[in-house]
Amino acid sequence: MPAILPPVLRSPSRRHLRGAALAALIANIVIVFTGGLVRVTGSGLGCSDWPTCDGRNITPIAGGGGHEVWQGYVEFGNRLLSFPVLLTAVLVWWIVRRTGPHPSIVRRLALLLPLGVVGQIVLGGVTVLTGLSPVTVAGHFLASMVLIAAAAGIYELAREPDGEPPAARGVQHAMTAILVVAMVVLFLGTLVTGTGPHGGDLNAPRFGFNLRVMAIAHADAVWLLVGLTVATVAVTWRSGPPRFRRTLQLLLVVQLAQGGLGYLQYWLGVPPTLVSLHIVGATVMWTIAVLAWARARDHRALLGSGDHGVVLSDQQRPGGGEAADLARPASGATTAGSP
Repeated sequence: MPAILPPVLRSPSRRHLRGAALAALIANIVIVFTGGLVRVTGSGLGCSDWPTCDGRNITPIAGGGGHEVWQGYVEFGNRLLSFPVLLTAVLVWWIVRRTGPHPSIVRRLALLLPLGVVGQIVLGGVTVLTGLSPVTVAGHFLASMVLIAAAAGIYELAREPDGEPPAARGVQHAMTAILVVAMVVLFLGTLVTGTGPHGGDLNAPRFGFNLRVMAIAHADAVWLLVGLTVATVAVTWRSGPPRFRRTLQLLLVVQLAQGGLGYLQYWLGVPPTLVSLHIVGATVMWTIAVLAWARARDHRALLGSGDHGVVLSDQQRPGGGEAADLARPASGATTAGSP
């Protein structure tokens, strides 16, 4: 490729892939945060049309759609963030293409990122055109959680092997249970939010659920999640892979902080600032849960023993130096053409 291009495009390495995946992860977390700001500031229809702001203008104008111009810019700014999110997703996909072959799980996650971001852009437009339907708003948030999981997964799978063993089989099962319950917590959280006062606009439709009942159901799921995590932390306190144990303990700390914040915002009448922090906390909790789940496992199993793909290595790439010779197969994997 042309020498004028930066190394990340010309001859990317495992380090570049991890960096791009981390950038995609951060970009998705940031846009979830700004999406939360759109909601709590009542700016969801500050741009009342899509893909334009008001049917004629790309950028907000004073008095457009009956909203303050600053509300239009809050929504417009959130839309603009879709471009760096898409850029980081495409960069991950490009690096995987340039540094392959890779195991199928890495290829699929890398393809999911840009396709998912494009889908999210369209879903965001549908959300505006439906007047901030709580169904599409919830779907928009949950789709972001899928993209965050994909970026976190690539970030972890691209890590240089360090010989750390997997956690015990029972601990792996416990982590799967934790991940599933975390999904339930996030889903119930969208129902609570879709029932509560922060719909993104004063006239936005809401779910017809009882807010107190939904909040209790959400809290019960959180208690179950915390209980599972406490039990797993206790079992692995002095045993198991160190990287996994540190991640799991961090997960518990974040869960406790999130739980306390959730109760506090409910008791205080869901003030916008605490709601925004709670949204970010949920996203961080989910990210750490995905990393903990992956770190409990044998990467060779995740990457697919017997897959025709290989694990990227900075020491095994074409060109010499840091990017030298071919990527090596994962332990137990067969190379193309071998029996």
